[in-house]
Amino acid sequence: MAPRLNLDVFQVMVCVMDNLLLTIEIDILILLLVACFAAIALKRLQFPYTIGLVVVGLILGWLSLHVEAFAILQTLSLSHDLILFVFVPPLIFDSALNLDGRLLFRNLRPILLLAAPGLLISTAIVGGILSYSTPLTLSQSLLFGSLISATDPVAVIALFKELGAPKKLAVLVEGESLFNDATAIVVFNIILASSAAEMEFGMTSLGQGFMQFIVSFIGGILIGGAIGYLARYLMALAEDNALVLFTVTAVLAYGVFLFVEEVVQVSGVIALVSAGLTAGWYMSNRLRPEFQDALGEFWEYSAFLANSLIFLLVGLTISESPLFAQVSETVSLLATLSITILTVLLARAVVVLGLIPLLNLISATQIERRYQLISFWGGLRGAVCLALALSLEADFLNRDLIVVLTLGVVLFTLLVPGTTVGRLIRMLKLDRPALIDQWGQNMAQVAVKRNVMEQIELVKGLQPQFQAVVDGFQQRYQQEVTNAEQDLIRFKEQVDQHPENLQSLMLLTALSVEQKSYRTLYGQGLMSESVLDQLNARTAMLQDAVLGGDLALEQFKFIPLENRWSRYLQALVKQVTPNSPWLRHQQSQMAIARYDYWAILARVSDLVSSKLKAFQDQGGASFIEVIQSCLDLYAQEQAEAEKEISKIAETFPESVMSRQIEVSDRIARTFQNAAVEKLAAEGAISDTMAAQLLQPVFSR
Repeated sequence: MAPRLNLDVFQVMVCVMDNLLLTIEIDILILLLVACFAAIALKRLQFPYTIGLVVVGLILGWLSLHVEAFAILQTLSLSHDLILFVFVPPLIFDSALNLDGRLLFRNLRPILLLAAPGLLISTAIVGGILSYSTPLTLSQSLLFGSLISATDPVAVIALFKELGAPKKLAVLVEGESLFNDATAIVVFNIILASSAAEMEFGMTSLGQGFMQFIVSFIGGILIGGAIGYLARYLMALAEDNALVLFTVTAVLAYGVFLFVEEVVQVSGVIALVSAGLTAGWYMSNRLRPEFQDALGEFWEYSAFLANSLIFLLVGLTISESPLFAQVSETVSLLATLSITILTVLLARAVVVLGLIPLLNLISATQIERRYQLISFWGGLRGAVCLALALSLEADFLNRDLIVVLTLGVVLFTLLVPGTTVGRLIRMLKLDRPALIDQWGQNMAQVAVKRNVMEQIELVKGLQPQFQAVVDGFQQRYQQEVTNAEQDLIRFKEQVDQHPENLQSLMLLTALSVEQKSYRTLYGQGLMSESVLDQLNARTAMLQDAVLGGDLALEQFKFIPLENRWSRYLQALVKQVTPNSPWLRHQQSQMAIARYDYWAILARVSDLVSSKLKAFQDQGGASFIEVIQSCLDLYAQEQAEAEKEISKIAETFPESVMSRQIEVSDRIARTFQNAAVEKLAAEGAISDTMAAQLLQPVFSR
């Protein structure tokens, strides 16, 4: 029977190889399994995940060409449609969904400067140099310059999160990538159309291209935002059903891209960004926290799948391309690739290190030099570049050379800047200061060891027959408590000698307490999601300021962006109709929003001050002095908040009273829900009954 079994297995394998769908399914399963093992191994090796996948893909590609057992992997390869219509939607939508819209809008000028004029300048530099130094013509060089100027932040953003880099830096890098992907696609299509029509580049063609870009860009924003806004009604209907929410957002992501790209024919990437930001705003301001977390995890997993497959396929595609074979046969291709890489780096340096300083001259919001260096070196190339290169027709002149150069630049940026940008971040001290980590570690060690000692005392009383064993553990942990306390004392002595580090430490500790307090107060029903979002944005900007060395914290005067826009609109309406009922209503609503904001800020300032006072007796003179300066800062903040609250209460007494009643009602519903959930957990009532008794804390 054994030979027959072997024959059956062989026949099954032959049938599978003949069935393209099954072969593709097997390829995907193999790649996902490889991605799982790679994720585990790369984490232990402390090597960037996405970049490691490219290396693994290269190895798999070589094996598929030289080992018969791996030949099945040759079925899958990257193509223009696969990248744009399968992988790009979840990657772009996930980034837009989780991008902090407030930080994005506050840094919109540098982002748009790099994404639009910056990409055009980069295209011109790359096109001009390569047209003289490579076999590519001017139009082909410009075409290559447009596609290779699109950056991919996936690997760098993951590293930012790991190192605790400033959020402003992450928003700059990720925001630029989201917008310059769209710019690159539009510019690429314009140049390609002009090249196909054999048009010369002149004022007419440039004017037509500019208008097409504006229409594509603005059209993508408007249509994507409108569809995202309409989708929120479906999300509202399904706000208590996570599975339906997943489905609605998946249809939104793929549907927007397909509709806008293929039917309306404006920028699908920009439409995705606009729809994602709109859905992200709804998610953070309307959904309950558990559903926010579930939806975030769903899209994080979708992005993980897309990233895993695309970077493995990048490695497979590069290994199967003529790149390696031709490099071994001719020096000219290697020289061309070297010139191309240097040109791309030069163009990136001119754009980032040239345009941002010019913007700093006319802007109140400064992008410091360290951020510029990270943005330059962290400008990796990835999926969109490959998609555009692979979209060229097979008979396009010098297509193979353009594809090979694209693959070479992508591989270089992933393996060289991608693996060294972390060291640059540490060298520029943009990761969280070591003192912060050491402080948290020492405090945690002391707290944990003391807690263990307390638990040992309880066990000692409950189990007297094991007294000898318990005594041994008690002696061991007593020594560990002593060691942890001595480490904490040495740490305090160390920071006493560096007041500037100590001040950073205390401010970051205070801001961390702020964040936790906001979440606690939100859970108690004391504030709405929109106020929580505003205060979190404020705290994030202050943390970035401290990490950037700004210990004066002049940005404590934080005004939510939507409040500024509302003021401008109200001022405009007031000029036309001073006694408008709408104007009075808007002023009342804005006053209540400000009341909520300042009321929570005053309460949390008091909580932070109490926490800081507990540290006053734990250090020397420098320690006490720094804590006192922080206390003065929060006392000033609390006094200003209370002053603002009094002004609002005097101007809109009825609205403030109504809001206080509403907040009291929220608190009551919060405590009622907690009591219901406790009864359900104890089995006193069924889950069905609990679901019926639970009440929404916030009105929709």
